[in-house]
Amino acid sequence: MRISSLYNSNAMLSQMGTNSTRLSKLMEQMSTLKRINVPSDDPVAASRLVQLNREQSAITQYQSNITSLSGALAIQESNVDALSKQLLSLNDKLLSANNSTHSQKDMAGYGAEIASMLDSLVATMNAKSENGSYLFSGTKTDSKTVSLDENGQYVYGGNDSTRETIVANGVTITENTNIAQAFSESGNDLEMLNKLKELSDKMQDPNANFADYKDDIDAMLGSVKNSQDNIASLFTDLGGRQNRLTLLGDAHTDVSMANQQLVSDLADTDQVTTSVNLQLYLQSVQITNKAYSMVSQLNLFSML
Repeated sequence: MRISSLYNSNAMLSQMGTNSTRLSKLMEQMSTLKRINVPSDDPVAASRLVQLNREQSAITQYQSNITSLSGALAIQESNVDALSKQLLSLNDKLLSANNSTHSQKDMAGYGAEIASMLDSLVATMNAKSENGSYLFSGTKTDSKTVSLDENGQYVYGGNDSTRETIVANGVTITENTNIAQAFSESGNDLEMLNKLKELSDKMQDPNANFADYKDDIDAMLGSVKNSQDNIASLFTDLGGRQNRLTLLGDAHTDVSMANQQLVSDLADTDQVTTSVNLQLYLQSVQITNKAYSMVSQLNLFSML
């Protein structure tokens, strides 16, 4: 078989091109510290990296949602805790007032204090978030939670609908808390507040006596106890939601760290191996260039 000088030249040029391409790729990997810079570097690993990056993006969004929701629930917890303490003070005040030995002037004073406590309860129920939205109005966040109607009755301005936040794949947690139900009686929202207002007015009436509202005080003590139990239940529910967020957040962190390690294993350059290969290809290019130079100078006349 005869091999022409043209064949040798083309073969060596092809090898030089191959070495140069591989050398350029190795230099790129050393520069970027990435083994995969374009999908063609490793199609299977590149596809896996796309999946991992998509999952990491979702986890980042979940973690952002968790942080935001946890902060919102913490504000709600603070206000629910305040309601619990206010109800405890109200209960103590009613117990102190529930005594027939008090004068009407004393009872009027108790009535005024109860009215002030009622105002504090309503103010807490009308708490707003940092963006000015009402915390306890359901999904009607621009509607005042508790207000007085034209008849002087407390009415609920929100609704019973809930908002959900996605915190994991297929997992949602309720954002809002319905506190109106904690003060309802016989299915009527805020009935407890209206009865408390009525009791306060009776106690401050100079023409009324203790016997006129003794039964009302007894009934109100029962209503306050019921509201305290409802508020405690809401507080427990809020704590449960916070615990779920903490567990999910920790799980997302663990998965994210595992994904980051896998991404590093798939995409990062093994600097030692790459450096050795780079040196080998540099030598190969040098040898090929030298061989090509020598072969290109060969001809029949040089052998004469």
